[in-house]
Amino acid sequence: MTKKIFWYLAACTALIASGCKKDDSSTSLPSLSGLSISSAPTYVSVGDKLTFHPTASNVAASVDKDPGTLGMYWQVNTAKRDTLTKDIKQSMPDFTYRVDTLGSYVVYCYVYAENGSYYSASASASFKAIDPATAITGIAKVNPVTLDGNTYPSTTAGGKTWLGANLYGTSAGVPYLDCAVMDSVYGRYYTWEEAQTACPSGWHLPSAEEFDQCLGTDSGALMVNANFEDDNLWEYWSNVTITNSLSFNAIPAGYTDLNNKGTFAGHKEYACWWTSTKDEDLGCFRYIYEKQEEIQKGKGDIKTLALNVRCVKD
Repeated sequence: MTKKIFWYLAACTALIASGCKKDDSSTSLPSLSGLSISSAPTYVSVGDKLTFHPTASNVAASVDKDPGTLGMYWQVNTAKRDTLTKDIKQSMPDFTYRVDTLGSYVVYCYVYAENGSYYSASASASFKAIDPATAITGIAKVNPVTLDGNTYPSTTAGGKTWLGANLYGTSAGVPYLDCAVMDSVYGRYYTWEEAQTACPSGWHLPSAEEFDQCLGTDSGALMVNANFEDDNLWEYWSNVTITNSLSFNAIPAGYTDLNNKGTFAGHKEYACWWTSTKDEDLGCFRYIYEKQEEIQKGKGDIKTLALNVRCVKD
């Protein structure tokens, strides 16, 4: 009896070992890589149409073997948006998507081997659809004025009327991250040379002296405790008290250097505005740094540094 039990256990052990050996011999599928697609703007509007161009010329297999015919398909978030495209060597069409609702999106492109013996290659591009009218909350929208068809809040400081938002909607300047939908959200960014003629008729760019005399030195009196897409713009610092007592609505939109096109810096740290004053070859500007309780003074290149603009009524 004991011999039979021993024989039975030995047989089971052999079967288990055989099964394990079979699993160990199995390998993962080889993969495809090298797919890319064109990028998307960081922010878009509902109704915008975005076109994505795939580049599959560099797609390669991880093993030295021809994967055969490759197909392609597109997906937006979790939903497949386009039918399978057979043999991308013959046809590799662009994908156009119309943004239908607010929110975050990821567009995926997949390349796969029709024989099913390879893991697919993928590439993606992401963007967010926003409503510029509601993207920022907390702004003091008082005393509205309409300039060139655009409506701004306004405020009185030092006996003069100032725009309560950064200038936008002009042919000069660039929007934040080069996204058109951000034009009215953060205002446009102008070089010092562009800023000299940016303000509409009846308004002007303030001089450094005018800025200082009218707005004083307290940064908190200009700063507004606002949120962009539910994200607080000014970080809390104990030595800075945000009151927006002048209804200036200063937000930390940062700046950009046109020598590095598309590179925006200082977001959520700095609010910067040109003045009409020039010191030798440099333009004078005023700025708020998130940690400093006083408004700061600076100078910058008149052709490449791009900052926001606040206009003053003549």
